[in-house]
Amino acid sequence: MAQMGWVYLDDRGGRHRVGLYHGDQSGHVVIHCNLRVVQIDFSVKDTKKYSFFIEDEFCELSVVKEKDGTFGYDFHVNKTVDTPRNRIRRVDERRIRKQMALFIGGFLAVVLLGFLGFRRFGQRQELERLSQSSLFSNLNRENVQRLAMEGKADTARLFIVEEAMQRKVFYGFTTADSTRISGAFPAPDKGVIMLPNGFPLSDRDGFLVTYLPSNPQIHRVDFYQPTRATVERYVRMAGEAERKAHPDISERRSICMALSAAQLRGWTSLADFIFQTKTTDENDRHNQNSYQRLIHDVDYIRIVKDACWDQ
Repeated sequence: MAQMGWVYLDDRGGRHRVGLYHGDQSGHVVIHCNLRVVQIDFSVKDTKKYSFFIEDEFCELSVVKEKDGTFGYDFHVNKTVDTPRNRIRRVDERRIRKQMALFIGGFLAVVLLGFLGFRRFGQRQELERLSQSSLFSNLNRENVQRLAMEGKADTARLFIVEEAMQRKVFYGFTTADSTRISGAFPAPDKGVIMLPNGFPLSDRDGFLVTYLPSNPQIHRVDFYQPTRATVERYVRMAGEAERKAHPDISERRSICMALSAAQLRGWTSLADFIFQTKTTDENDRHNQNSYQRLIHDVDYIRIVKDACWDQ
């Protein structure tokens, strides 16, 4: 005799035991649920399906005759047939699908808004960074992209001019078709004019300028791309500041020390020499502290020892 059993858990947490007996010789079928007989059938020698309710769920139990003559058995709850419980289930499923659609739609909207917000924030940050490190004419995202794709390079020269008792910095460059482009920006009336790169401005300092050939008025002067001559002037200024602060060293050694710093940390470290006597209040980027950190750096000491020992 074949004997099968299943455990069905309903939506309310109820536990139901379903069982089946199928006689080998007689073919009689007995189906029971929770120790109560729900159906009896006789001489079942072929495939057959039985239906019954557990609470308000429409259940089906199948006796399936295989090709080799043996029998297989299957129990499941039919959730598609038209019953009061399935009607309620379909209403619930539609409501859940609608809620899920609203949730997913809301989630995607939040993700999209977040992505666009971060993208816009990143673009603002990039434009702000460019405005702090460069002199940008007609600064906006479209022009930044156009300059990156179509821009041509040249050198812009800067000049300090007094005009109507006010100092200004003028700059100019010449395009490939010999068009002269110029501009100006205000400067403090007194004292050193500091550039965004942290160095003091001198007449004829040169920096990389990128412009649109179709409209050279759209251009960018990058203060972190100085010409070789401008960097050489920074080296001389650094050497002079070092020799002024330490009169016992030679001119050659002071220059060698400045070049060693540039070799180790890049040309922007020359400003640590130039402003080595300034406090953090006077110069928060390059000052006594940044200079002391530089000259006490182990790698810097090694480079100076190797390069400047005979100077």
